Amino acid sequence: MKKLKEEVIRKDSSIRKVQYDKEWFYSVTDMQDYLKEDLTGIETVTLEVRTEFGTQKLRCATLEDVERILRKELFEDTQDSTSKKTKR
Repeated sequence: MKKLKEEVIRKDSSIRKVQYDKEWFYSVTDMQDYLKEDLTGIETVTLEVRTEFGTQKLRCATLEDVERILRKELFEDTQDSTSKKTKR
């Protein structure tokens, strides 16, 4: 899993983003591609984001939301591997 640094992500042109109400929101699809992680279940909002193709409505999340879902997945994976070991 890649380390998430907001200043790096904000500069990355492959991740569509928008600042809304003083907070940065990132395209969930772009973050999945960047991190190579499944972000299913993440809390999102639909926002209008300016892209090279004009303004598009995209599912977006804050970096905090992305980190939260990644920690949850990591915890669940750890729990699954622990329970498998105890069943042997």
